[in-house]
Amino acid sequence: MRSSPTDRTAGSVPLFLDVFVRSVDLAPNDIAIGLIRFSGWQLHRIDPLPAGFAGHAAYLVRVNYEFDVPAGETPPAWAEVQFAFDAAEVMVVDAIPRAVTAAEPARTYELTGQLNFVRRAGGRSRWAADASEANVALPAVRSEVAGFGLGSARVRWRHSGGVHAGTHTAWLVLLTPPDRTELPVLAGGAYHLTADGDLGLHASGEPDAFTVRLPEAPEPDVPATPAADGRPRVFVSYAQESPAHKKAVVELCRLLAAAGVDVRVDQDDLEHRRNWDEWTTTQILRTDYVLVVASPAYRAVGDGELADSTRHRGIRSEYSRLADLLHRDRDRWTKKLLPVVLPGRSPDEIPLAFLPAIADYYVVAAFTRDAAVDLLNVLFTAPPR
Repeated sequence: MRSSPTDRTAGSVPLFLDVFVRSVDLAPNDIAIGLIRFSGWQLHRIDPLPAGFAGHAAYLVRVNYEFDVPAGETPPAWAEVQFAFDAAEVMVVDAIPRAVTAAEPARTYELTGQLNFVRRAGGRSRWAADASEANVALPAVRSEVAGFGLGSARVRWRHSGGVHAGTHTAWLVLLTPPDRTELPVLAGGAYHLTADGDLGLHASGEPDAFTVRLPEAPEPDVPATPAADGRPRVFVSYAQESPAHKKAVVELCRLLAAAGVDVRVDQDDLEHRRNWDEWTTTQILRTDYVLVVASPAYRAVGDGELADSTRHRGIRSEYSRLADLLHRDRDRWTKKLLPVVLPGRSPDEIPLAFLPAIADYYVVAAFTRDAAVDLLNVLFTAPPR
């Protein structure tokens, strides 16, 4: 059964490491209008935006479509693809190819401060060398192509002078409201074939609709907030699995504080009511290091082996945050997450996500400075901000 145009929404799958900035959307991969077939879109959120675009979000979009001309048949004299966007506040800032009157080789473009496409040349660029905004690759164009719709909510490309079968690529820059997460699109296509016999009928196709997900804005890189006197600031993450283990964590915190470390742990300032979810997130993002205290419960939470899902909800929440940050920026958070093994505990109690077998961990065999010297040396080295 064919779905209605309004209920086609495709999921996104990650293409690059930073999934919050770049993605591939499967839409409009299953749409065909006659001999015109559409493939998935590649989207990149432009960040930071150049001056003059405050209050908006902008996206660099790669569009793929193909003319599926059956073997042995004469290609159409011309063909046209079109995409219309649903809201007046959505605008096509620029698009390529723009006006091609003869075959052109493959070329690379970059964006200007006005979000226009220009041929990339040597010399200074406003973008990093490997930025998507500086590496817009347009494949060779073999026929005449004219672009329309710049400055509007509709863009189209008309191929003429001999339409070539196969895949074609185009690029556009979209300007949208900053809070849009999805963008409905109406796809259209037209092409010219010889009229059908005496009736004079021409081929035509109905427009179809799809929705693409827009990549989210990257989360701000929140700097660590060291103590006023420059001491290293740490957050201690541990499982509250027994009074003895909690007491050992308190001993660790006292040792660190006596050595000059600014320690943040959930046993401080208990006389005040607080939102623990917000407090934990703030501590994780604003400290120089996070100490992960090994224990059987912490390992069970991290490795998905906790039998009772109603227990240890706090450490489950902390572990999820830390694992997510480690996945997003492994180089940075491998340095910031320090597994600690207290007296009577074992490295085997470090969750696997924190790499106990292939990265460093810190054994504190007794609550003395000498026993904690390896950990203290790391804490008083320049933190990875």
